[in-house]
Amino acid sequence: MPSRYTTENNDISPFEVRSFPWRIQNFFIFIFLFPFSFPFILFGILGCILVAPFYKNFPLSSKDKASSFLSWLFMVGTRINVRTKDRNLNKKDHSQLYVSPHICMAEVNLLMLSLGHFRILTAEFTKNIPVFNIPIRCLDPIYVVRGKNKQKGSSAFNLLKQSIEETNYRHIIFPEGTYTNGKSIIRFKTGAFALAVPVTPVVFHYPKYIPFWNRQESSIFIQFYRLMSQIYTPINIEILPTYHPSKEERADPKLYASNVRILIAKHADRPLSNKTLEDSPNYQLDANVRS
Repeated sequence: MPSRYTTENNDISPFEVRSFPWRIQNFFIFIFLFPFSFPFILFGILGCILVAPFYKNFPLSSKDKASSFLSWLFMVGTRINVRTKDRNLNKKDHSQLYVSPHICMAEVNLLMLSLGHFRILTAEFTKNIPVFNIPIRCLDPIYVVRGKNKQKGSSAFNLLKQSIEETNYRHIIFPEGTYTNGKSIIRFKTGAFALAVPVTPVVFHYPKYIPFWNRQESSIFIQFYRLMSQIYTPINIEILPTYHPSKEERADPKLYASNVRILIAKHADRPLSNKTLEDSPNYQLDANVRS
């Protein structure tokens, strides 16, 4: 019998927004707890604004401390309870390149709490997301225009390759290329796997509330309200053993991406989906803006 982790299906929608309980108790949670949360969020934003002009010139150790502290402010402010389980013997066993399915905007911040600075690949539209564009800009990211990257005339692949070769930064990519709702694992893009370097897979588990954002369905402010109308949001991070590609995988990025995807699906306990980035409402919204 085919395994749910090796056979793709289209029965589960990876982009459907789960119904949100618009209840009066959620409204009161938001009202009564927001005064506690607001100072942490405000100090986090102000910290990002103050640090941003100097962050690129910080040594990595200072970047690690600054990013961990600012992430802590945001996590306390948004009342996210993070638990991290690292299946590697120590951090030295991690690779420079982390890969993970993408569910919410806070996932990089969640990792930075315990690991420190990350350089990310992020879609060009994140420059325009209110508030969240500030910490994103602090990380000196590689901005990706859908389809190709026009920054300095180089592809996202070349920019990532150059950064890994020339820095000792941690890098994280979300190989799906978009958010999903955590019900399944859509197909991975293969660009980063063409680097043929080891990757450290990461799985985010959401036992209570999944802060997936379909931008066609709601605004960033509605998404913020949904998150902040929870008393707290538990999120468990599982850092899997670093995956070293075989000779066959180094020669075949599609095989490499597929095997890592299956491994992540097993640990996440989610089935594979035959959906791709192009099926995402967020991608389609960007396409409509560009056309």
